[in-house]
Amino acid sequence: MKLVTYNIRFGLGLDQQIDLGRIAGAVQDADIIALQEVERFWKHSGMVDQPEILASHMEKFYWSYCPAFDIDASTRNNEEIVFNRRRQFGPMVLSRWPIRMSRIIVFPKLGTLNILNMDTGAIECVIYTPSGPLKVYSLHLSPVSSRDRLMQIDRLLEFHRNAQVSGGAWTGGEVDMNTDPVEAQPMAGLNWNNGETPPVMPEETVVMGDFNSIPDSDEYDRMVGAQDLFYGRVRHLDGFVDSWTCARERADDRTSWWPDPPEQEPGHGLCLDHCFISPCLAQQVELCDVRASRTT
Repeated sequence: MKLVTYNIRFGLGLDQQIDLGRIAGAVQDADIIALQEVERFWKHSGMVDQPEILASHMEKFYWSYCPAFDIDASTRNNEEIVFNRRRQFGPMVLSRWPIRMSRIIVFPKLGTLNILNMDTGAIECVIYTPSGPLKVYSLHLSPVSSRDRLMQIDRLLEFHRNAQVSGGAWTGGEVDMNTDPVEAQPMAGLNWNNGETPPVMPEETVVMGDFNSIPDSDEYDRMVGAQDLFYGRVRHLDGFVDSWTCARERADDRTSWWPDPPEQEPGHGLCLDHCFISPCLAQQVELCDVRASRTT
């Protein structure tokens, strides 16, 4: 199984061209893909529906898009008819296998005086793979401050750790006819579960995305645990492991971001994108690679 995470910058390459077909071509050999900075109806990207365009290039994939940022972009014609559109920005997941359910986590953020700080979040998907159900998060943390990012990681971990208790998109499904027969009888005939069983909530989890933080950071420690005096990083069962550290084979360089333009601070590449996995998956990682490009 091949998993990919990619902050597509709304399709903008380092050549300053927006090309969603190029993005699709770069990831279409993967099985599960986590994208960030996918847009709907922004002027700088041509007021297009990017999830639909990406999906049109990848017709053999299931997909889900749950934007954390949502602002009105509607227009009204001369007859006062409203054309409703939402200006959106957020994460997307594509999968070769059915995405049984998905839901959005809107991250907390702190208001700023003059630096742009947008709503960001994560999309949680339960994917029914041939190896069994897998929970996948695609996320984007704030670029503004470590304080923001630590709050956002705490929200993610809280959501993840409560998942087994809260269950999937719905739980149960039977109508209790003993409560109020007059009320229960019509409810029983509405088929709220659509003839389906509730989605399972697997423990096996993958968290991929743009963390805007390097491996030597408080944010990284919050995800995988700080170094303990006696045991190093302890793999707690409700925590995560950096897939890079447990892969049997890995690339020589994990740099995933370069300044654009090149003279922009810090003047060298950084590792800002990560793939964290449940400890139970750590022995199954064969290869980790980074395919960032300076030109596209």
